Amino acid sequence: MKLIYRHAKKWRSVWKKMHFKKGKNIISEDKSIFFKKYGIYDVHDIIALHRSEFKLIKKNTKRLTHFNIQWTGHKQGKKYLITKIERLGYFNGIVYKPPILSCTNFILAKCLSAQNHNKYTSLGDNIFKYSLSNIKDINSLKKTMKRRYKKSLAHISDSKKLSLGVAITELKIIKRL
Repeated sequence: MKLIYRHAKKWRSVWKKMHFKKGKNIISEDKSIFFKKYGIYDVHDIIALHRSEFKLIKKNTKRLTHFNIQWTGHKQGKKYLITKIERLGYFNGIVYKPPILSCTNFILAKCLSAQNHNKYTSLGDNIFKYSLSNIKDINSLKKTMKRRYKKSLAHISDSKKLSLGVAITELKIIKRL
């Protein structure tokens, strides 16, 4: 199956900078400098969630199942910072605008497993055990994926988005930072 791009083709150079909202200002920070701040945690990358989804992670949550469209770069055993998106990014196949992230309230998590290219029809009910409260079955997952990728894959129809399948990341919440 051919991978779709969720970012500009030169996404590595685009993602060298991360954009954060600090008060009313937008600040850009080099990704390597940002990760050095959290170096003691050996962070591999970030997982950015929409503000409404980030709120659904309760204080006592120990496990979390996160879904992406088609594939994910998450790796088993690596640690990730979960943060909320303050302003959504945009990608129409040509123009890429990165999301604006919150610079506070991070969640440190460890990837227990990552699976790519799963068909919706092959998902069992047990996969939703640790998912966010708005994703508890295949229909709600499809609805969430269409909403989540509405702007970041604006050039792809909803039916095409769903035909790409889903990636599943199982996370263990370590602590809030």
